[in-house]
Amino acid sequence: MPQALLALVAWTLFAFAGAYRWTLVPTALLALALAVAARPPLLAAGRRTLDGALLACLAGVALQMVPLPAALRDRLSPCAAAVDRALSFAPAPDRLVPLSLDPAATAWALAAAVTLVVVFWSARAIVERHGLRAVSRGVAWLGIVLSVVVFVQRFSSPHHIYGFWAPIARTATPTPFGPYVNRNDLATWLLLAVPLVFGYAAARTVPRLRGGAGAAALERALDARTVLLAGAVMLMMATLVASLSRSGLAAILAALATLFALGRRQLRGTGSGALAAVAVTLLLLTLPFTDTAALGARLGDTLPGDVGGRVAIWRDSWRMARDFAATGLGAGAFARGMLAYQRAPLAIFFNHAHNEYLQMLAEGGLLVAVPAAVALASGLRQAVRKLREDQDALFWFRSGAVSGLVAVAIQSVWDTGLRMPANGVLFAVVAAIAVHDAPDRSRRPPAGRCPDAAPGSDADGRAGRTAPAGAAALEPDHL
Repeated sequence: MPQALLALVAWTLFAFAGAYRWTLVPTALLALALAVAARPPLLAAGRRTLDGALLACLAGVALQMVPLPAALRDRLSPCAAAVDRALSFAPAPDRLVPLSLDPAATAWALAAAVTLVVVFWSARAIVERHGLRAVSRGVAWLGIVLSVVVFVQRFSSPHHIYGFWAPIARTATPTPFGPYVNRNDLATWLLLAVPLVFGYAAARTVPRLRGGAGAAALERALDARTVLLAGAVMLMMATLVASLSRSGLAAILAALATLFALGRRQLRGTGSGALAAVAVTLLLLTLPFTDTAALGARLGDTLPGDVGGRVAIWRDSWRMARDFAATGLGAGAFARGMLAYQRAPLAIFFNHAHNEYLQMLAEGGLLVAVPAAVALASGLRQAVRKLREDQDALFWFRSGAVSGLVAVAIQSVWDTGLRMPANGVLFAVVAAIAVHDAPDRSRRPPAGRCPDAAPGSDADGRAGRTAPAGAAALEPDHL
């Protein structure tokens, strides 16, 4: 099943990052098949609040599509009729109308939301059933392929995706980044992947270094797979820096700081300093891959008081969110609502709020924002509690996942990268890793069956070598 989950992640990533609606159909079918195979348990003890809040979010979006009498709609959403009239979409007085200003867009948004929630539930079940290591390793490989595609495409065919596909963009000469048109959307995927793979590398390295000292311990720590993971982290970070995404650069620094802060409990003393040194070294190694002059210019553009023009977008988005505070204007209906609310000239149309939280409030209102906040708080509480209980390798996997989520939470103040299906799917997978329950390690496999990592096997379950001293707790059985 980890392979099926990774196939889903790969499809959404390389199928133009899910930018075209037709790509959602295979994504939804793959997610459904994955759920049938994984059969994830829902509303189990300890996760009822989180799962219930997610279901409430989906129910809220579905309610936005329910046809209502015009009088009831006006009572629940007083500004909807005025916006309809301003946009010449006013329905006949005797017709039933939904809360959403754009029911078709809301239907697509609901389908996407259901798909992502199903992926989250399935991924949580998969990583709890001996799939954590395989999923994380697969993300590393996908990150390598993505980075290679981005660099090759930028040099060989900078204005076409994969060398032949002309993307839809505001400019006649777009410069896509691999399957992404927008640099900030690419950064979102990398912000989720880099800390997770970094955590996987730490999970393989730190326990081995505790098993001894000197060259022997270093040799055990730096095996071929660890070097591959380190290379994947460096290549993905180079791609992120080369993208010149300002929000991505700020967020990756926050992710590394979070990983360092969490790791201090496990490492202590010089070990935490070594982790920081490794992170800084990887960042420095990425500089040859980017145009430092262009990077400096983009960072300089951030300093003016309008924060790159986003304050104007936020101001108009806030007016819209305030007018539709109770039920929202409809998931996916932001672009239609902004036609009536944008005060700046429409030469540059604000089709996103450039703030994930503000856009969710505008589209969903309290109807969706409240259960979403409950889900966020419940997931955060679960992740923190489990981090306090984790030991050794599992701690680093979960720390990497949490650091990636923190990075995206910070980036979401400036951008809405999670709206891209590829990013949403990986977000669901990383969130599942952050909150999953570790199996009871006191349980042993029945007679006649071998555990995933038997004594005498290496860190990835391959038999044939004797485990080094101190490596008994290298990775729990379910990793």
